[in-house]
Amino acid sequence: QVASTLVRKFERFPPAILRALGQAAVGLSVSQIENSISGKDLEASLPALREVHGWNAEQSSSIINKLLSSGYQIPDGQSLAKLGSLVAGLNSSLLQSLPPKVILEAIKLPEFAQ
Repeated sequence: QVASTLVRKFERFPPAILRALGQAAVGLSVSQIENSISGKDLEASLPALREVHGWNAEQSSSIINKLLSSGYQIPDGQSLAKLGSLVAGLNSSLLQSLPPKVILEAIKLPEFAQ
């Protein structure tokens, strides 16, 4: 609830603000994700957003969909692991379409296993 109150103070969320929010980014609404953050800003903020815990399914799915629609690709295990806690937002059909080697590479990376 505190995180939601905090993020309501902003109209736009450039990478600097998303990084500064840290764990409080979990208070972003789906509407804010879809309307107030560009896909490129989400990608630039991945190092911070991937560390946020407690995303609900709608939030993580919205972030992932926005990333993918702006050109983010998952050609290897590193790019999958880079999603961190957001990986839960990948839909099952996308996961099934990934080559097995991508999954095998990712599960060997400590940051993905966490």
